[in-house]
Amino acid sequence: MEPIRRIPIVQQVEERIGELIAEQYKSGDKLPAEMQLCQTLGVGRGTVREAFRLLQAKGLVEIKPGRGAFVANQSGESGMAAIDWLVENERELRDSIEIRTALEPMAARCMAERCNAEDVQHLSEIHQRFLQAIRDGDPEQIARLDECFHNTIVECSGNALLVEINSNVCRGMQTFRSKTFQVEQNVRNAVMPHSNIMNAILARDSAQAEREMRAHLDKVAEDLAQNVKVPAHEVG
Repeated sequence: MEPIRRIPIVQQVEERIGELIAEQYKSGDKLPAEMQLCQTLGVGRGTVREAFRLLQAKGLVEIKPGRGAFVANQSGESGMAAIDWLVENERELRDSIEIRTALEPMAARCMAERCNAEDVQHLSEIHQRFLQAIRDGDPEQIARLDECFHNTIVECSGNALLVEINSNVCRGMQTFRSKTFQVEQNVRNAVMPHSNIMNAILARDSAQAEREMRAHLDKVAEDLAQNVKVPAHEVG
């Protein structure tokens, strides 16, 4: 007899949605809304969202800001396909970047003022892994560590409301990160800003940390503007 497996509820929901995709949906189809899945599966909204995150990490689901979850294209994706997605979602992405530009510079200031040695060490380790992922040419890992870097700064701000607001904004940025880091220039443009933010926080220079984060997000917005008008032959 095989032992009884105690499967976490999020994994059960992830598996059930995966089965639903395999049985009823094809690439590009919109999946049921979170609330509909909550009612169908008898679970909370947070569980469904986490299941979508796991499926997105596996490349099965694509989250489009303001539009919901879709079955991802399984045929593989070029830099130009990523550009196409950025063009399609430009308006929602600009809204998200605008909110981030209001929130994250304040978070960087607060972390520089309030962080302890353990916080700084954790952020530094994430940054070093981010740089290694760039050297390895791993866009998926680059995207994940970029999210970790920014989320750690917010979490170390000491502001619980800021953390809560950021969690909502972050959900709309996951697919954006996975797409934008398929464009080589965007990867290069993230290296120095992350280093500058790190150095300001290490120096406990709150004003400089705020300025560096704002400059970084201004560059993210600039990169998006460039990406959505770049000719196909210029995509790396």
